[in-house]
Amino acid sequence: MFSKITKWYKALPSIAIWIMLALFYFTIGSQTSALKGLMHAIVLTSIQFTVYTINLRHLLPRYHNDQKIKFRAYNSVLIVFLAIVGVSTEAFFHYLYPSLTPENYNLFGAFIFHTILCLIAFWISMAKYLEDKQEKNNIEIETLKREKAESELKFLKTQVNPHFLFNALNNIYSMAYTGDESTPEKITMLSDMLRYVLYDCESDYISLYKEIDYINSFLEFQQLKTEKRQNINFEVGMHDENYQIAPMLLVTFVENAFKHSKIEKDKSGFVNIRLHQNAGEFHFSVENSIYSNQLEANTGKNKGIGIENARNRLELLYPQKHKLTIIHDENRYNIVLKLYK
Repeated sequence: MFSKITKWYKALPSIAIWIMLALFYFTIGSQTSALKGLMHAIVLTSIQFTVYTINLRHLLPRYHNDQKIKFRAYNSVLIVFLAIVGVSTEAFFHYLYPSLTPENYNLFGAFIFHTILCLIAFWISMAKYLEDKQEKNNIEIETLKREKAESELKFLKTQVNPHFLFNALNNIYSMAYTGDESTPEKITMLSDMLRYVLYDCESDYISLYKEIDYINSFLEFQQLKTEKRQNINFEVGMHDENYQIAPMLLVTFVENAFKHSKIEKDKSGFVNIRLHQNAGEFHFSVENSIYSNQLEANTGKNKGIGIENARNRLELLYPQKHKLTIIHDENRYNIVLKLYK
């Protein structure tokens, strides 16, 4: 029942247009008489409605793309046939009411007039069909983009998490083996991180504080890789904790920084992360050193999959509302992300 009401509601604008067109033809014909105005309203509107409907619902979907010869042939027959029907109806009307026949009336002129009206209806149906098709294509493109972004996010999970999980479990095992009192805390931290990845990331957007908590935990486990504290800085300025952001968007840039810096091997390496927010802009930056061996290994290779995935997700989720700047030189890699309201 609800679907039928919705269907009728969407059809109201079209119904209103056809009613207005019938009133227009009635107004023109009624200048001679009300009876002729009624005849014009019924015949002319019916002819155009028939051409429009048959084309939009049958001929265009079935023949326009693949069988253009049949499409043109069927439309030619339809238009000529309806023009003849229109002329015949009008001639019969004038036969019944000869006093309402114009002095210069002739059948050929009437045929041309009805043909033009049919052609107008044909071109309007064509425009409507192409417009609907374009809208449908746009929806399909947006759906494909969303599905691609979701698949990229899932791919990102499968690529990053097993490697991270392996290292984290090794670290926790070492802590438990040596009797470190903070082992239960690290187990809880790892559990929260997995919960975030497996459940919270199913949504398109999550609260910013969850992403920050994940980054803090990620950095904590990163520090466990070495006995000495690594040169890692995470500055969190003013921000709205409930600000909605795409899950694992910021994490991607952080993981990329550690991938290229290798600071657990490079004593002079660094990773600097900054986050702050004002009324109209969210700002996030990650700067990291580049490990010399890593630089040589990456020579001639493409950019990381994670960064490209992040670009695609930004285009989909923040169209015209983001700016991603990447500065890459011999010694450092700097990513600056700005999100706008």
